[in-house]
This record gives sequence, structure tokens and C-alpha cells, in this order.
Amino acid sequence: MTTATELLADRIAVVDIVTAYSTALDSRDWPLFESLFMPDAVWDYSSAEQRCTGPAQILARVRAGIERLDATQHFVTNHVVTITGDEAHHSCYYLAQHQRGGERFLAAGRYQDLLRRTESGWRIASRLLLSTWTDGNPNVVLP
Repeated sequence: MTTATELLADRIAVVDIVTAYSTALDSRDWPLFESLFMPDAVWDYSSAEQRCTGPAQILARVRAGIERLDATQHFVTNHVVTITGDEAHHSCYYLAQHQRGGERFLAAGRYQDLLRRTESGWRIASRLLLSTWTDGNPNVVLP
């Protein structure tokens, strides 16, 4: 039987992985970013009709979008975590700021995640990005 202390530790670890995702994006720490995913992870940005499988493919897609920008800031909040054994369902809000050439584009929405416990800790098995609203110049994030 899992104790309250173990559940709390797992919840903190799940939120830490989600926060590390944002930190890795904004600091361009690509080894950290890639390490956050299961080998068969799925990353699905439904509103842009983009789907990637596996850490290398996810990294290639995300890195190409981020590296052309001057700066980014990704905020995550309102975490909801449900842990069942070695799986965790997580959702949170995100606010992503993107800047290039003095112009800014904001995107907000929700992440829906499935994480799995591994020998190395919790890892993202799937991430669904659900866009809620945007503001600013969308050309900032276009090639």
C-alpha cells in the first residue's frame, strides 16, 4: 500500500518533470529535454496537426521551432496529478511567450500528460498540447 508520503513525493516528482520541460525549452538544454521522455513517447500538438513519436523526433520538431527565436518563457501552473501505481495522469495550464526581432507571440492552453515511473524516475509517455488562445504576431513562430 502506498503511503501519503510516497504519493506526495511522486506528485512532486511528476510536477518537477513537467517544470523541467519548460526549463529545458527556455534554456535550450536539449540533452535535458530529450531525457524527459520515454523511448516510445508521443507528443501531439492537436491544433497544429503535428504528432511526433520518440525523444529524437520530438526534440527535432521542438528544437527547430525554438532555436529560431530570440527568447522564450514557458510557464506552467494549476497542476492536477493522479497517480495509479507506476502511471501518472497530469494536466496543467501553460503560457508560452515567444520573441523574435522585437515582436512577441503569446500562446496559452493546457498540457495533458501521461507519465510512467522508470528506474530513472518519472518520464513523459505522452503529451497532448491543447491551445486555448493566442495573442500577438503569429509570424514570430513561423519559419
